[in-house]
Amino acid sequence: MLRSNMDGGKSYAAFALAWLSEDLSARTLIVETGVMPPLVALLRTGTDDGKSNATLTISRLAQDAPTRTLIVKEGALTLLAKMLRTGNEDDKMNATRAMLWIAHDEPHRARILDADALPSLIALLSPSRASDLGAGKNVCGILEHLFVDARLRELVGQHGAAGTLAAAAYSRGCAWASEARTLLLVLCPTQEDSGRALMTMHLKCAELSAERDAAASSLESFASLAGPVAAGHDVK
Repeated sequence: MLRSNMDGGKSYAAFALAWLSEDLSARTLIVETGVMPPLVALLRTGTDDGKSNATLTISRLAQDAPTRTLIVKEGALTLLAKMLRTGNEDDKMNATRAMLWIAHDEPHRARILDADALPSLIALLSPSRASDLGAGKNVCGILEHLFVDARLRELVGQHGAAGTLAAAAYSRGCAWASEARTLLLVLCPTQEDSGRALMTMHLKCAELSAERDAAASSLESFASLAGPVAAGHDVK
């Protein structure tokens, strides 16, 4: 049905495959039928429901390393990155879950950045995105894999990840604060780097609360808090 001309049939087929894909042996059989090209095509041109179901199926098929290579080869990463910008909360959770599995494989990690996914991934780390709980946790896992490579870690830092990680790490209500703190210490290992991250965090928090003037006047005091960041203590 994925190859039919009926949008509803394609969406239903993808949904059925998603449930079948929970079983390891079924995943192998599904991939052997050549399902990946039409599944990615549905993710590219399907209805909203079709794209959502395709994202869910891909996130489950991505559990197997050989399948992850097929997913990347078919160009799904760019489409998954688009779902981070246009999808609903479930779509974002499933897209980031797929990327998290793909990030397990060193050869594919740079492809995540090539797919222009990084700005959307970093945005999902903001404490203001508390409703995207699953997505935020998944992004932390993705960054953990990317940070293994110094070059990729530097690229992530250039996209302003430090400030967003700091805001999440020291937000009392953020469900991924612990993971964000660990990532921040990897991204900003020195006191100077940590101080800059804290200053950036303060500006980001000020943007959220419409208090930019107060943030600008507090930058120097935040720089002195780099020590507590390196030690892993809460900023009061």
